[in-house]
Amino acid sequence: MRAPTKAANSPGGSSPTSAPAPLVNRVKNTVGRLAGVDGLRAAAALWVVLFHIRAFSGAKLPIQPLDFFARSGSTGVSLFLVISGFCLYLPFAAGRQTRFKTGAFLVRRAKRLLPAYYASIAFALGLNVLGGSRLGFATISPPDVLWQVLTHVAMIHTFFASSFYALNGAYWSLGLEWQLYLALPLLIIGVRRFGFARTLAAAVFVNVVYRLALALAAARGWLPAGTLQTVVLPNLLPGRWAEFVFGMVTAELYARGSLDRLPRFVPYLWAPMLLPAVAAVGLPLSHLAFGAVFALLLVAVLAEGNVVSRIFAWRPLVALGIMSYSLYLVHQPLVQALAFALRHDAGLSPTSTFGGLLLLLPLIVVAAWLLFILVERYTLTSRPVEVSGLAAAVLFPSLKRRPLHARDEPRSAVSQSEAGIGARSG
Repeated sequence: MRAPTKAANSPGGSSPTSAPAPLVNRVKNTVGRLAGVDGLRAAAALWVVLFHIRAFSGAKLPIQPLDFFARSGSTGVSLFLVISGFCLYLPFAAGRQTRFKTGAFLVRRAKRLLPAYYASIAFALGLNVLGGSRLGFATISPPDVLWQVLTHVAMIHTFFASSFYALNGAYWSLGLEWQLYLALPLLIIGVRRFGFARTLAAAVFVNVVYRLALALAAARGWLPAGTLQTVVLPNLLPGRWAEFVFGMVTAELYARGSLDRLPRFVPYLWAPMLLPAVAAVGLPLSHLAFGAVFALLLVAVLAEGNVVSRIFAWRPLVALGIMSYSLYLVHQPLVQALAFALRHDAGLSPTSTFGGLLLLLPLIVVAAWLLFILVERYTLTSRPVEVSGLAAAVLFPSLKRRPLHARDEPRSAVSQSEAGIGARSG
C-alpha cells in the first residue's frame, strides 16, 4: 500500500501548502482518516437511501438489474457492519489488545453516536406525532409514544416487534451496532487468551449455528410467523456477528501490513464473489456471503493503486462519507413523507414518485447536512469541527494523510478510526 503522493495542487492553482496553517490543522482533525473508507461508507448510506426510495415509492424499475440493485439496498447495512468491525478493532490490532479499555471505549462510542441519534429521534417523533396520517405515518397513541421513546433511547428497540421498525425503520441497525459494541470486549478478551483466529472463528461459528437453528425452528413451526421470526431474531447480535468479525480480520491484516504483500488480482476478488452471494439470497446464511464480499471490497479500497480504491477516494464521495451518519439518521422518515405526498397528494404513479424522490435527494442531503453542522460535527473530535473544514476536505486533496496503520499511530488511531458510523454505522 502506497502512501498518497504529495504533489497535487489545489483546484484553484495555488499550492496546498499555501493554505493557512489553522485551516490545514482543522482539516487534518476533520478528515485525518482513511479517505477510501469514508467513500465506502457514503456508498453504503446512498445504497440504503435508494432502497427506501424504491420501497416507499412502490416502483418496480423496468431494467431488472437496476431494480435488483435498488431493492437489495438494505444489504448496505452488511457493509456498514464490516466497516464497523474494521474501524473499531483497528486501534487494537497487531498485538495492541492490551490498550483496550471497556469503559473508555463505550464512553467514546456514546459521545460519538448518541447526540445526533437523540436529535434525530426528536425529529422523527415530531414527524410521526404531528404529521401522522397526513404524512403517511401510522397513528401513534400517547402510551405508544412513551414506549417508543423509552425503547429507542435505551437502544433496546430491536428486541421487540412493536418497536423494531417504529419511528424510523433505519434505527434497527443502530440497536444492532450497540450489541456489537457491548460484545467487542468479549472478543478482545478471547483474542488475548485464545488467539485471534480461534476467537473470531468461534464468533462466526456462533453466528452460523444460531441462524441455522432459527431456520429450523421456523420450518418446524416452533416460532410464530411474522416480524419476530423474519427480522427481530435474525438481526440480533448472534445472527449478524460474522460481518463484524470479517471487518476485524481486515483490520488485523491491514495493521500488520499483510495487505501490502497481496497479489495484484486480490483487490478484484470481490466481483466474482458477488455471484454466489446473490445466489444465496433468501438462504439463512446469505449475510455471511455478502459480508465476505464487502470485506474483500474493503481490502480493495485499502490496497491503493487500483480502480476501486480511486473510485471510493473521490473527494465528493469522501465528503459525503464524513456526514453519512447524519444522512442515515434522517433519510427514511423524509423519504416516507415525501413519497406519501407525491403519491397521494400529487397523484403520481409509483414510477414517477421514484423519479421525484431522486430529484428531491438533494433536499434530503441538506437535511442531513443540517444535523451534521448542528450536532454531529461536535462529536467527530474533542473540539468542534469547523464547517469550512469539510469543504476544504473536498477542495484540497493533498491534505489527506497517509494511510493509518495501528502500529504507526496508536493514539490517533483510536480517535480517528472510531470517527464514523461504521465507525458507525450509522
